[in-house]
Amino acid sequence: MLSFNSVIVRYGEISLKGKNRIAFELKLKSNIEKKLEIQREDFSRVILKRGRIYIKGIKDVPELKNILGIYSYSPALEIKKDIEELEKEIVNFFSVLKGKKSFRVRCQRIDKKFPLTSIDIERKFGEILFEGTKIPVKLNDPDLNFQIEIGEDNIYIFFEKIKCFAGLPYETAGKLVSLFSAGIDSPVATFLMMKRGVEPVLVHFKITDKDYKKVLLLKEKLEVFTCGKKMKLYVINRDELFNEKFSSLYKNEKFYPYMCVLCKYLMHKKAGEIAKQVNAEGIITGDNLAQVASQTLRNLFVYTTVSGFPVYSPLISFDKEETIKIAKEIGTYEISTMKSEGCIPPKHPKTGVSLEVFNRILEETELK
Repeated sequence: MLSFNSVIVRYGEISLKGKNRIAFELKLKSNIEKKLEIQREDFSRVILKRGRIYIKGIKDVPELKNILGIYSYSPALEIKKDIEELEKEIVNFFSVLKGKKSFRVRCQRIDKKFPLTSIDIERKFGEILFEGTKIPVKLNDPDLNFQIEIGEDNIYIFFEKIKCFAGLPYETAGKLVSLFSAGIDSPVATFLMMKRGVEPVLVHFKITDKDYKKVLLLKEKLEVFTCGKKMKLYVINRDELFNEKFSSLYKNEKFYPYMCVLCKYLMHKKAGEIAKQVNAEGIITGDNLAQVASQTLRNLFVYTTVSGFPVYSPLISFDKEETIKIAKEIGTYEISTMKSEGCIPPKHPKTGVSLEVFNRILEETELK
């Protein structure tokens, strides 16, 4: 087993940023420090170095997968940047290869001025490991991938790259209001926008206590990705949303087919009011084109403009299985699929409401 004392943290698209790159890097560094403190990890410091973040003096493998912005990370042994020191250390890893059928050595030079090339290092230390163990080298799909990274100040030896969610650090893109239900879609949509650096303000339109309890559990799941920061949650009862008219409208034969569109209209209207209160810059929805009656192009047109804010729907073109896959990855699927009594839509809802007709319905229901 590798004895390690550092962790190499890699990020992806942050490195493509221009003059603002340092702000993203510093935010990611800060989020890592917060996460380590929450986990009560024993470490000496976190430093930022040319496309990498290094956690120094750490004893246990930290859980960093849920820190948005990280592409991958590796527990590593850090030694002096000296080829003789590396030769001495390599001998200690003969035991790591015991029981393996093959291995390969991969080297990456962050410091391009290092006297040996990556290929030179791979050959040299591949030979040392082979001579010491007689285990063959296999370049494709080996049992063990022995990796060496030549950093600016030190050399790092490691065996694995733990994949993460990548994206951008949490809270680097601004604030959005999220229409947040207990279903599968809206938690995934919210997560995807969080992955782009968004801080969401959750708005839940409560129908039943069971649904509300699920929402609280889903909120906790998403807070795994916020590095200790709690999300704001607004809860609005459905009767309050409909000005206490829901039951009468639902029972009215004329308005009954329009209930889905009316509900979405009122949700967006309320979300716009909250967005102004919290200085948000738009609204997140879990809408998926044509998945349900209220999400046809015509219906989306009549209710998404009422808030006066941009509407972000990252799932708009997703296949349902794509959404379910992400829900399972982030831990929301099992909660979302727990049985509860949610909204019961009309049997034959209107799927193509024109703006003219909808405005007339709003006037007649006095919901405008």
